[in-house]
Amino acid sequence: MADSRRRIAAASVALAVFAAAAGCDVLLGLGQFKDVPCAFDCPDDATAVDAPAETSIPETSVSDASDASDAAVDADAMDATMAVFPPPEAASPHEVWAHWPMPNPDASIAPDSSTLLPNPMTYDASADGSVFDIVTALTWEVAFQPAADYLTASAQCQALGMRVPTRIELVSLVDFTTSPTMPTIDISVFPQTSPAPFWTSSVVWADGGPDAAVLYWSVWFLDGRVTTDTATWVRCVSGGSP
Repeated sequence: MADSRRRIAAASVALAVFAAAAGCDVLLGLGQFKDVPCAFDCPDDATAVDAPAETSIPETSVSDASDASDAAVDADAMDATMAVFPPPEAASPHEVWAHWPMPNPDASIAPDSSTLLPNPMTYDASADGSVFDIVTALTWEVAFQPAADYLTASAQCQALGMRVPTRIELVSLVDFTTSPTMPTIDISVFPQTSPAPFWTSSVVWADGGPDAAVLYWSVWFLDGRVTTDTATWVRCVSGGSP
């Protein structure tokens, strides 16, 4: 008799849990879905298989309104951020976006592969102390200079008729195949490169008020990291193919 009562009690608990779960599904809309025949590259004649009518997705919902509201807030936040952190320099087309292939070290795509990475790093040194990157068409200063802040870095580059490189431009010099004890750059082309962070002209976009400091991305040639750490060196650049 006691066993029978325990079985009845257990069944009652299970039924209550099932009912609660079903209720949660309804409240959370977990039953609202559509079955589709494919996820990517669907043929033109592919048609969705609607879920049962009682669980079909409504055309509008609270979540739709919430998403729209969130999008509006994000747009407002971006506008505010752009106002607080304007671009540091009058950017030319090649400073806005890179239109060249990313150089790669002269290495294979995998340790046991005979297939080399595309666009091997290729430089042409000049007698004037600069080096031309044949892949990116950028001309780099071989030497590098100390710079405690971005304005100093920018002034030093301008004095050379050059500019502070963008983040992607400076990353194009990173070579991860070097020895662990050497800087992550071709030291035969850029000798004695400091492992400390180098300045870029790329601004770190972030929320902040009128008194917020403008931050710039930096690149460490110790290990190739891109960080928001304050840089201490600058290697100037010019040219490029927009």
